[in-house]
Amino acid sequence: MLTTWLGDIGRERFFADHFQQAPFAQPATARSAIPFLRWRTIEAVMASGADMLVVRDAKLRREPSPENFYDALALFNDGWSLVFRRCEKHEPGLRALADSFAAELEGDVSIQLYLTPANHHSFSWHYDCEDVFIAQTGGVKEYYLRRNTVNPEPTLDAMPKDMHYEQETTPTIASTLITGDCLYIPRGWWHVARALEDSLSISVGVLSPAAATRKGAQLAASSAPNRQP
Repeated sequence: MLTTWLGDIGRERFFADHFQQAPFAQPATARSAIPFLRWRTIEAVMASGADMLVVRDAKLRREPSPENFYDALALFNDGWSLVFRRCEKHEPGLRALADSFAAELEGDVSIQLYLTPANHHSFSWHYDCEDVFIAQTGGVKEYYLRRNTVNPEPTLDAMPKDMHYEQETTPTIASTLITGDCLYIPRGWWHVARALEDSLSISVGVLSPAAATRKGAQLAASSAPNRQP
């Protein structure tokens, strides 16, 4: 699946020029991911008990999560984003998607689902320890990204509560995804996304061994001959 999403750039050029270095977007290469996230997928992962966050414009909803799909849909229609985590544990198709990435990249692969209402965003500016591959499966979403000079190589065991975004000085770049498009966000890059219309997207996170712990990062830096996995 990764090779398909990369399109004509190919694996060799991707790992040389982009992997853990710079964002990368491709139009229409993730069309095969569209069936993995439809509204019926949300019904399935909810019924299976997937971990869920409800957030609107960087404000996390503190009330208990909705117990059924129709209550969740009502919140979505009221401007709340629905975020489902580790969905590979709750739906066979998403498990297969995670396995396909695990076959091509070293690390722990997790699947997150984002449902974002038009004219809203979920989380504010932040960065992740994972390398993130996004497939837009419905609607339009605009991503803003910045290179991270505050904490450029974060590890899972040392993620700060305050990321100090206000200290960042790098320029902002933007990428607009429509249905079927793919975006790669390297580990550590700042990003925030706003839906231009009701949006459904799949986020495939790959936590490399070097990003899991500070010790692992030190070992990787001292022993790895290049950036390729």
